[in-house]
Amino acid sequence: MKNLILLRGVSGSGKSTIAPMFENAVLVSTDDFFLDEYGEYIFDANSLVINHQFCQLAVRMMMQDDEKLIVVHNTFTADWEMDAYFDLAREHGYAVHTIIVENRHGSKNVHDVPQDVVKAQKERFSVTL
Repeated sequence: MKNLILLRGVSGSGKSTIAPMFENAVLVSTDDFFLDEYGEYIFDANSLVINHQFCQLAVRMMMQDDEKLIVVHNTFTADWEMDAYFDLAREHGYAVHTIIVENRHGSKNVHDVPQDVVKAQKERFSVTL
């Protein structure tokens, strides 16, 4: 069976820390596309939309390569942000699992996302039960 796991949570919740815990998984995040040629993270809000598209394209290519376990670790604060991944999963025969990661360990976000942005993420975070 082929599985797509979407790790969801606000910035600093630990998504990037948990993602590598999935053995034999191929990992991808929109943040990957903010890395420069030296591996340094450089956020550019003007590139956010295109980098989300790059992330979706990477997942499409992984699915075309028939990867058995793909983990995408993005904030996914609103349901519509996952729609493209659900569509890809249907198209390529993947089961989708969403996991919400909470910051109960009190760590800071590794990308220095401002607190007002994290607060806005929390306010729009939707959960479907």
